[in-house]
Amino acid sequence: MKQVQIVVPFEKTESVLNFLLDVADVKNVMKFNADNAHVLQFRIPDGAVLETVEKLKSRGIGVEYGYVDILDLTASLPREIEEASDKMMHREASLAVEEIYENVKKQASLSFDFIAFVVVAAVMAGFGLMQNNMVIIVASMLLSPLMGPMLGVALGHVVGDNSLFIKGTKNELIALSFSFAVGAVMALLMPILDPGLLARVVAGTGEFASNSTVLTEITRRNWFSGLDIGIAIFSGAAVAISVTRGDMSSLVGVAISAALMPPAVNVGMMIILGIAYGAPVAMSIGIGSLALLFMNIILIDASAIITFKIKKLTPIANKSATWTGVMEFKQTRSASLYHTAPIEPASKPEVKAATFTLAPSEKEDSKETANVANQEPAEPKG
Repeated sequence: MKQVQIVVPFEKTESVLNFLLDVADVKNVMKFNADNAHVLQFRIPDGAVLETVEKLKSRGIGVEYGYVDILDLTASLPREIEEASDKMMHREASLAVEEIYENVKKQASLSFDFIAFVVVAAVMAGFGLMQNNMVIIVASMLLSPLMGPMLGVALGHVVGDNSLFIKGTKNELIALSFSFAVGAVMALLMPILDPGLLARVVAGTGEFASNSTVLTEITRRNWFSGLDIGIAIFSGAAVAISVTRGDMSSLVGVAISAALMPPAVNVGMMIILGIAYGAPVAMSIGIGSLALLFMNIILIDASAIITFKIKKLTPIANKSATWTGVMEFKQTRSASLYHTAPIEPASKPEVKAATFTLAPSEKEDSKETANVANQEPAEPKG
């Protein structure tokens, strides 16, 4: 259940209210008076949020004027009776496009914590690859934040937001660069971390590819197969569905991290080993892991884009909602820390007195009167 709050200027209240009741089929709309606007509130099921918000935007509400806020209601009493329409399956998103956008934008942002989790997850993935330990690799998937930028790329394309698309692409490349760097550093430290593994890699013999006790997790990420393609497609679809339901938990990101983090670390580790120590087999595996990584990125984004369109996500309007009323505030007094002093009234503009032009005859009479008034009184005789 969601609570929708609409703030509209006074002159738009009647038309918006009629639209909600007649067209949007919203019930139990409450109206509150504010200083410079009206506030309309109502509750709707989760499945009706996207359709209702799109109807509001089609009339300019929240785009050309007014504000639309969508609030989560964890519980509400009394409970509403489930209608027959609620039992039908809906493919629309449970959240409005703006809600999904804000969630993905937050997850796709670059921060210190984002970089720290990428580095820690890459180190864990490197140790898991070296030890052929799937448990450690899964732990790295749980720590990896690579899901956010990938969704930013897909959602930015669907909603027509180039800034989110570029932001997701840039941050994804930064995260992969750190993963490559961690793999390269672990390759240089291989003589200390696992001397036996380094000797087998440098030798480049058939034992490198056939030894299943140590190198299985490394060698199996060499190029990609039909199963890898299917995993990438369904991973992108699953993550896109989850974000339209408001589920951005780390467990959902495992699908993305499983396809990106281990191959990315494997690329850096194997290519550096092949270059620095002359191991052609390691170079071959590194190039194959790079191809697997690019395939996963392309198919995950493509699958997420298709899923977003199936869930009926539409472009976000570029206009900003505002009106003059909320921007004008009259201050009646200035407040200091210890007292309140009244403001002196502003000086009023000078008003010129009206002038009148006399008729010619009146002018002569007035001149005679003025001359008589200006004459000095005669001194008395005697």
